Amino acid sequence: MAQLRHDHAKFQALNTEILVMVPNGPRMIARYVERHPTPYPILSDKGSVVAGQYLQVKRFFALGTPSVFLVDRGGRIRYAHYASSLIAEPDNREPLAVLEAMAG
Repeated sequence: MAQLRHDHAKFQALNTEILVMVPNGPRMIARYVERHPTPYPILSDKGSVVAGQYLQVKRFFALGTPSVFLVDRGGRIRYAHYASSLIAEPDNREPLAVLEAMAG
């Protein structure tokens, strides 16, 4: 998630919040954040309950991988990235381009 941390100010400038959702419990997230502080929230979806009921992307969480959601100030998801592995993260160029096009 280092790349998201690096470009956090760019996302903020586009009135967008970064939300990371992982299928881990709060203690594991707290340990991660202690070692790697993040300027955005990392949300727990242990058991993929939210993914299965709300987002209907349970198949992505079954792999035990994180997902990244970019949410505008109105609460609308403007971009979603479903990681293919535990270390995969989105290339920020694509979501930033999408957000800039929506703003412009």
